[in-house]
Amino acid sequence: MPIKLTHLRDVVAAAELGSLRAASRHLGIAQPAISRSIREIENELGATLFQRHQQGIRLTAVGEAFLRRALMVQSELRRAREEVEQMKGELGGHVTVGMSTVSTFTMMPSAIRAFRQKYPRAIVKVTEGFFQDMEGAMINGQVDFYVGPFNPTRRNTGLITEGLFEHNRAVIGRKGHPLSGAERLEDLVEAEWVKQTMSERETEADFELPFTRRGLPEPRIVMYTTSATATLLAVANSDLLTIVPASMLGRPIAAEDYEVFHMEDSLNAPPICLVRRADLPLTPLAEYLSDMVRRVGVQVAHAGKATSVRR
Repeated sequence: MPIKLTHLRDVVAAAELGSLRAASRHLGIAQPAISRSIREIENELGATLFQRHQQGIRLTAVGEAFLRRALMVQSELRRAREEVEQMKGELGGHVTVGMSTVSTFTMMPSAIRAFRQKYPRAIVKVTEGFFQDMEGAMINGQVDFYVGPFNPTRRNTGLITEGLFEHNRAVIGRKGHPLSGAERLEDLVEAEWVKQTMSERETEADFELPFTRRGLPEPRIVMYTTSATATLLAVANSDLLTIVPASMLGRPIAAEDYEVFHMEDSLNAPPICLVRRADLPLTPLAEYLSDMVRRVGVQVAHAGKATSVRR
């Protein structure tokens, strides 16, 4: 029996929801029909996709590999349908973008405003995170493109990378912080820090590197968060310090609320880039949004150069 789109639909639903009963409710299909669908595709493949247990089902190693392909097929079909509709003049559709925190604050508002002026009926989904958190979703087609810190020397022939602007960082603390006169990282080795992280893995935005590169002890991180809001609130209401992208200074980091430490040490970071799959053209909507991101990136880059000249 050939594999049908309904087979893919049922496997994806069962895998994402963790049980046949939940998949049945979600799809509005009788549970025996979903069980039969999964048996059919397992028979066709000659392999088991799910293991049953008391709490429901879980994917086997073969099932995980098949799920990745199934998601890609579904994403490609959605893209194909929307691309045809958009080429016919339809103004609806979906765009999914991955953005780091700095990209969200400095680029998203202007880019989305321009995009919505042209495509008011389109739906945009922005997922915040670092590249390694988005890579899998971008490869399987669930994310159209990513904007954020990225090391352009990283070898991946399956990706197209465009540099947007240089990415420097700054140390901040609460207004009136007792260490606000510090000018070198050596002056901050006794400080306590809060770090925003989107992943348990090492990220491109890892702020321990400026210390270790100078032979200093790693900063004493006593608090981790997964949001910029929580990080800034912690800094504003304690003696904790943090390191933030310099392009965020002024928005949302207002001078009346935070002390920006004027350090002699340069806190460089990987540049902000736009990354997308090399083998998959963007839909017209996604292409237009990426163009708006590029336009804002040029503005941010010029603003950064102007600031450097004034200094």
